Amino acid sequence: MYRPLDVDTVIDYVRSHPRAKDHLDTTGELEAVEVGDGNLNLVFKVFDRSSNRSLLIKQALPYVRVAGPSWPMPAERAGFEARALDVEHRCAPGLVPEPYWFDEQLMLNAMENLVDHRVIRFPMMEAKRYRDLGVTIGDFLARTLYATSDFALDAAEKRSMMRGFFNVELCRITEDLVFTEPYLRDAPRNRWNPRIDADVADFQADEELKAEAAKLKYRFMTSAEALIHGDLHTGSIMANDHDIRVIDPEFAFFGPMGFDVGAFIGNLFLSGASHEIHSPDPDARRSYRRYLLDEAIATWTTFEAGFRQRLTDVSSPSWSSVGFQEAFIASVLRDTAGFAGAKMLRRIVGFAHVADLDSIEDLDDRARAERIAIRIGRTLVRQHGKVGSFDDVVAIAAAQLEVRDG
Repeated sequence: MYRPLDVDTVIDYVRSHPRAKDHLDTTGELEAVEVGDGNLNLVFKVFDRSSNRSLLIKQALPYVRVAGPSWPMPAERAGFEARALDVEHRCAPGLVPEPYWFDEQLMLNAMENLVDHRVIRFPMMEAKRYRDLGVTIGDFLARTLYATSDFALDAAEKRSMMRGFFNVELCRITEDLVFTEPYLRDAPRNRWNPRIDADVADFQADEELKAEAAKLKYRFMTSAEALIHGDLHTGSIMANDHDIRVIDPEFAFFGPMGFDVGAFIGNLFLSGASHEIHSPDPDARRSYRRYLLDEAIATWTTFEAGFRQRLTDVSSPSWSSVGFQEAFIASVLRDTAGFAGAKMLRRIVGFAHVADLDSIEDLDDRARAERIAIRIGRTLVRQHGKVGSFDDVVAIAAAQLEVRDG
């Protein structure tokens, strides 16, 4: 029977589960800490103090945690995360936490506890640099997106896999909060800094922008290219100084590849905009923004190179056409640009913001950073269909972040 766990009952649960003993001493002294700081779930770290081993328990609540019971959300989303994590672990071992088990009754996932890792969003607000961040995420994207696409699977295999990822409710969240509500003046869940009210009114009146956003929404809803993470941002990545992992794939479904690539790159650009305030020294600010742009470039180039290399092994003669492959990569690039922009705009105007910007207490200072992000996001959405190379994407961001080439 489903019941939400707490720091006491999660210990009882771990002691009673037959697979837990493979990962810690269930007869020893166990300690649990609740560490969930996201929008949706309960998250517990359970430690075995005698051996210092541990595991992580993530339990879905039957509502959106940040909103409370007034916003119901099926706890069955934990099953989507379990299946996605299993696929990602097989496709990209070492780049995600190792999954241990899924409990369908309690709607929870037990997995590897990344003991000395931190969510990278907050250190990056302090200008932390992670070595090979873009290379690692680009590699993760190339591995997972190719392996779950029509290029690697025959039609029957892919359709069979898709049946496990009809993630209706979480897709609806994205459709509403990313592609619809930010462009509506009267959407009740929207919120924004009152200092940018004129900027928001201006882009919400931009009919060309709204038309391009609608195209992106249609792509998101209709292009089942691969199993995508669905929520890949700097809050969904944990790292230490030598290891980087992607976490939280509960939004996973079969969608357009560029959504994942663009989501991460858009968050790098959001970080760059926030350093208008977080890095008051001009030289330090310029240097860190250069790092962020370089990591965006590394993400795309690593993804593209890895994907192209895998395309040399396609079995279907249809997919081996050079002209087709070039057209497909170009399509993913355009999607990447557009989705990056859409993800940026929703974090400023929509329901769920990012700490990069919301942590700036002075509203006038925050507005300075937000206007930079709005200009980047708006341009990317409006011009994504015209993007011919990733240099075009970088140039749009660099112009607003005031970073020169080189």
